[in-house]
Amino acid sequence: MKTLLKNLVKIKIIRIIDFTFSQFISQTNNIIMLIAACISFESNNGYICLSLDYFKKNNFFSIQNKNIIKKILFILNTKKINWSLEILNHHAFSNGNIITPLVFSQKKIYLYKIWKSEKNILQYLNQQQINNNFDLTKTQKLLQELFPNEEYNYQKIAVVLSMINQIVFILGGPGTGKTTIIIKIIIILIKNIKKNIKIQLAAPTGKAKSRLIEVLNNSQIFNLYLSLEEKTNFLLKPVTIHELLGISQVSEKIFFHKKNPLNIDVLIIDEVSMIDILMMNNILSAIQKNTKIIFIGDHNQLSPIGTGSVLKKIYNYSHYGYSYETQSILNKITQCSNIYNKENKNNTYLIGDKICVLTKNYRFQKNSGIYILSNAIYQNKKEIFSKLFNNLIKNVFFYEINCENQYKQMIDKIIFYNKEYWDNIEKKENIQKIIETFHSYQVLCVIRDGLFGINNINNILEQTMYKKNIIKKYFYINKKKWYIGKPIMITKNNKYFNLSNGDIGITYLNNKKKLHVYFLNNNNIKYIPVDLLENYETAWCITVHKSQGSEFNHTTLILPNKNLEILNKEILYTAITRSRKKLSIFSNKNIFIMTAKNTKTKNFN
Repeated sequence: MKTLLKNLVKIKIIRIIDFTFSQFISQTNNIIMLIAACISFESNNGYICLSLDYFKKNNFFSIQNKNIIKKILFILNTKKINWSLEILNHHAFSNGNIITPLVFSQKKIYLYKIWKSEKNILQYLNQQQINNNFDLTKTQKLLQELFPNEEYNYQKIAVVLSMINQIVFILGGPGTGKTTIIIKIIIILIKNIKKNIKIQLAAPTGKAKSRLIEVLNNSQIFNLYLSLEEKTNFLLKPVTIHELLGISQVSEKIFFHKKNPLNIDVLIIDEVSMIDILMMNNILSAIQKNTKIIFIGDHNQLSPIGTGSVLKKIYNYSHYGYSYETQSILNKITQCSNIYNKENKNNTYLIGDKICVLTKNYRFQKNSGIYILSNAIYQNKKEIFSKLFNNLIKNVFFYEINCENQYKQMIDKIIFYNKEYWDNIEKKENIQKIIETFHSYQVLCVIRDGLFGINNINNILEQTMYKKNIIKKYFYINKKKWYIGKPIMITKNNKYFNLSNGDIGITYLNNKKKLHVYFLNNNNIKYIPVDLLENYETAWCITVHKSQGSEFNHTTLILPNKNLEILNKEILYTAITRSRKKLSIFSNKNIFIMTAKNTKTKNFN
């Protein structure tokens, strides 16, 4: 088994760390060695645990190669293995009562830290602390002002749940009002308390943090209800989750934890779909018992890069409905009698009591092409895909890519879509207008390398624009190629320049005819000499992962020409919903259909 696993590392099916972990767990027992390598490998792919069926059905490393599977079975040297017995008899496993590298619980195999995190999260979610300490009349009046002319409104339910619960999950797709909810929750919490409280907003990425800052600065309703003094006294500046917990970039050591908790009263976290199980456990461990925590996100978006799609599992609990007690309180406060009719027959406090799923879309009309297509992705409506391929969906355009000529046409079309941007540069418009024009259109790819990856497409776009004399001249600074109009994306946080991973800037000449990169942040322009910048990449085209939390008027999505493992409905949905008005898709039809069908997700239990 050891030799076979080494070979799997060489042919890049598994990682060297998977092999090393398998040897740490067992150098003599081939079955346990295989189990250890598999759980290490699949944990990196996002799976929280592996069931015994994974091994009984020979799904080792999700390999499709029958020859490799035969070799594994030959090495195991038996037709029928009692996997449970092998695990129970090995010292590396326990049921979690003692610390061991691996845990075997309810016929599932976990890494200990993952099992412990899942257990901690579920214990926290099943706690119930309903708060009735507020002025009912005042609350009802304020709710009526915040939600006029609508008797029943899921946004209103979400706000009330945030008042009465210690922990709340508010879920919804693009356009369902999640941003509005953040503002209204803050208003009602501040207006209902009798003492000063500290409200902290946070997000997983620097880009998402910047968006929160922009929301707070530009909200008219926020300024209408809250005075400058109230905002100053109650609201802390939004931060990333790493900044919130004081996580070291070098060692990953966490400053705030169970023994050194955060001193805040309310924590609101946006874009929660990006948070994996370990980070969720870190967050819950770092808050005090009386801290209110509100999570907001889209459960249909991409799963986090790390292990475990927590938000998808949370969404599943929403189907249970609210307990009688929660329904009664919601009825009383909102004065609505039809609160979430699915009744919890057990009449107990469940995770479902802490969830509100927003369904009404305020951005897209029901006849919006983007709305229709995004819904079709998750409901697998094949008739919609047929309309897509025939370009019968409003403001959505499908271009099939099957040959070199069609690929060249795609490049030319992308350049055409950037025409307004280049026209503004040619006219020497003010830099803010130039940046805003660029941000209105964005090309998205699923992969980084290969013919349909961002690296290649960015290079081809530059070469083609140079040949067409759109890019006038190259400047070589620090051995790097620059030109007026070059867009770049920051790939690593830079505290010195106050730049976040994901920030996009535009290269332009300053008053002294020196090349600088200009960034627009909350209507403020920041410019930095190109020779001082590091950790960046060209941004004509970016990955779907990097686009999370962003929106564009027009988005172009390019799918690869092969059915890769990364392709699934999550990534398709996320890419499609980045667009507000217009969507262009370049793909092979079969690849698009296979991507829409792929439901592979990261299981929580």
